[in-house]
Amino acid sequence: MTMKLEKQGFDGTVAWDTPGTRRALRRWAAWNLAKSLGWVGLWSGALYVTVMRLPVTAVVPMVFVLFVIALAAIRALGRLAQGARIRRILAVYPWRRQHGAVRIDKGRAVFVLPDPDDPERTASLRLAAALLRAWTHEALKDYDEELWYAGDPRFACVVAKPGLRGLDCLTQPTAYDTRTDPRRKGLSPEARRRARAIGARVGD
Repeated sequence: MTMKLEKQGFDGTVAWDTPGTRRALRRWAAWNLAKSLGWVGLWSGALYVTVMRLPVTAVVPMVFVLFVIALAAIRALGRLAQGARIRRILAVYPWRRQHGAVRIDKGRAVFVLPDPDDPERTASLRLAAALLRAWTHEALKDYDEELWYAGDPRFACVVAKPGLRGLDCLTQPTAYDTRTDPRRKGLSPEARRRARAIGARVGD
């Protein structure tokens, strides 16, 4: 796969038209669908065992187990629902490459990326800790050595490991959460246009 990732700003072919991107998103969707179905199936099986097979004294601890499995299932389904947003971002922004972009802050991964309008400045995006496991430098090593990303870190980005592995979608709270004030300052007309194209909120 040949990719020209050294450009800055918004120049270049959008990620969706780059060889390998569509296949990577299909793999991501298939994997997350399998995980979602697996968690839902496990919850259904655990519920059946709890109601039909276990003695009354064992029901209380199983309620906790069911709760944890339900959280994992909800998380997996929510992640699967991100597919539409990932597709939208990939259709608007080109791929970029960044080395040494990852920080670890209290079990959360922080991606520090250049501002497309002013590469000397940066913006940070956070990735929440996985269920029952905090992120570590070892778990994020590939991202840190050569992070691939498409998007605007002031709004939202799709990140990936080299070879378009480990796709994930990171967003700023101000981009989609109506309880926050949308970003207004420091945005070029092109940045505003692309942000609106991915459904992000942009202040006047």
